[in-house]
Amino acid sequence: MTQKYRSFTETEMGDGTYVVAEPVSQTDDAVRIEAGWFDTEDDIEGEWEDPIGAIIRNDLTGGMELTEGTGTLSRRQAVENLADATKDGEPLVSGETEAEALIDYFAANDVLELDEKNDDVVLLKDPNEVSGKMVLNWAAAMAACVDKIDETMNRFERAKEKLQKHMENVDANPQRTEELMKEKAQELMALGDGSGFPDRSELSEQAQQKYDILREDFIYYKKLNEAGQENVSTAQQGVDQIANIIQKLEGAREVLDQKQGQVRTRALKERVFPESEVNIAMNMGELVTSLAGVGSIEEEAENMSEDDVESAVTDVLSDAQNIEGALDDTLGDESEAQEGQEGQASEFTV
Repeated sequence: MTQKYRSFTETEMGDGTYVVAEPVSQTDDAVRIEAGWFDTEDDIEGEWEDPIGAIIRNDLTGGMELTEGTGTLSRRQAVENLADATKDGEPLVSGETEAEALIDYFAANDVLELDEKNDDVVLLKDPNEVSGKMVLNWAAAMAACVDKIDETMNRFERAKEKLQKHMENVDANPQRTEELMKEKAQELMALGDGSGFPDRSELSEQAQQKYDILREDFIYYKKLNEAGQENVSTAQQGVDQIANIIQKLEGAREVLDQKQGQVRTRALKERVFPESEVNIAMNMGELVTSLAGVGSIEEEAENMSEDDVESAVTDVLSDAQNIEGALDDTLGDESEAQEGQEGQASEFTV
């Protein structure tokens, strides 16, 4: 699927001003698209960011290839994403035909690039090389990443709630298990002559049978009691670590939210990507990949059994560790500094 529209003319019509897109193929019809995408040059946010952001957001953790500071998506997927996009409940375009025309119109105005050899749309360029309107696409991508962080934090919150519920269930009546263990121990002692723990070989055949049953019961309740205590401890470790990664994600969210504003300001003034933020753009792919790797962690936490609570907690936290590493690579000390500021603020909150 190559470029379909190549000539764009702003035209006054009875119901307003539109851009008429002329098709490459003579068998296709001309398409009219909304005008005014580039009228607000002085605004902090480019008008074209809505459709660009919608394309990026729908595939930020899916089909979009985001590596080493570049972001590409197949033209077919970009068209589908744009055709499905809405703002305030209203569609951004009337359908795939207008989406095709708008993508070509944006390419003609240097908002994106077309890689016709691979039939791809280049939405994000190397921040060391990007200029002009495409710089703002990075701000849109950062905004999409902020949304994904919000979604991931919510999933970790749900996982934490499931772990806490698991702890409550395990710890609901621990005294009863301990009481049963002690009862079996007392019954075992009662089989002897009162001078200590009975020697099985000295018991009658009937007493030996009872001894064996009581011994099995005692061991069962002892292991159950120990497992319950260990599971609560393991689950608590999970809760603590999840709370820690949520705090890190909150710090990262604040940093990215601030950075997208800085990128917009610099882009609109100088049409270049801020040098100080290049590292974030170059490593954002790693962060996005780690966010995409988060499975249904709340389901894992909910479905854990008593026998595999440790492995279940480990599975839940492996995603958190991957994200933590990606956050460090992408944002460095900035997210930690943000966490520190939030921590100091919370200490004085009444």
